[in-house]
Amino acid sequence: MDAYIKGWEAADQERAQSRARQRDLKLQTLVRLASVMLNKSGYEGLSLAEIANVLGITKQALYYYTKSKEDLLFKCYTRALDLAEQAYDHSDAQGGTGFDKIASFVRFHLNPDAEPYAILDNLGALNEEHRQAISGRAKALEQRMRGFIREGVEDGSINPIDPKFAEFWILGSLSWMPKLFKPDGAVSATEVADSFIQLIGDGLRPR
Repeated sequence: MDAYIKGWEAADQERAQSRARQRDLKLQTLVRLASVMLNKSGYEGLSLAEIANVLGITKQALYYYTKSKEDLLFKCYTRALDLAEQAYDHSDAQGGTGFDKIASFVRFHLNPDAEPYAILDNLGALNEEHRQAISGRAKALEQRMRGFIREGVEDGSINPIDPKFAEFWILGSLSWMPKLFKPDGAVSATEVADSFIQLIGDGLRPR
C-alpha cells in the first residue's frame, strides 16, 4: 500500500497546482487503492474506514472525494472501463492482424506498469442509474473485442468462430486476472501475459 500513500502525499506537495488539480490527483489515488481492495475483499468487505486509514486521513475527509461506498464503486467501475477503452485504442493504434490486436489488448492489462482495475463483478450493488451507465458502456466496449475477432477471421489469423462466444471466453478469463495474479509473486506480469496469449492462441489460431 506504500505506493498509494506516496501518491496521496505527492498530491499534497503539488503546491503550484490548483486546488482542483490536487483534488483530482487524490481522487485518482483513492480510486486506484479502492480498486485493489475491491478485488481483494469484494464490495461487502470494502471498508471506507480502512481506506481512510491507509491514506492517513479521517473517514469524514474521505467524503470530500466520494459521496458514499456505492459512489466509490461506481468510480472504480468507471475507471476500469476507461482503462479498457484505452487498451482498445492502443491495440488499434498498434495495428497488425486481428489476433495481434487481441494480444496487444492483453499486454496492455498485463505488464509490469499496468494500472490496477476493478473487476465488474457486483453491478447489483450500484443504484439503477449507475448500473445502467456501467452496463451500457461495458456492452459497447465488448463490441470492440468482437470486432478484433471478426478481423482475425477475415485476415486468417483466427479460425472461423462465433465472435460473441470468443469474446465471452477472452474477456471472462482476463477479467479475473486481478484476483489471481499477484504482482509480487513468483511469476511476472509479462510471463502471465505470454501464457495467456499462448492459451487463447491455441484455441483461436489456425493450426
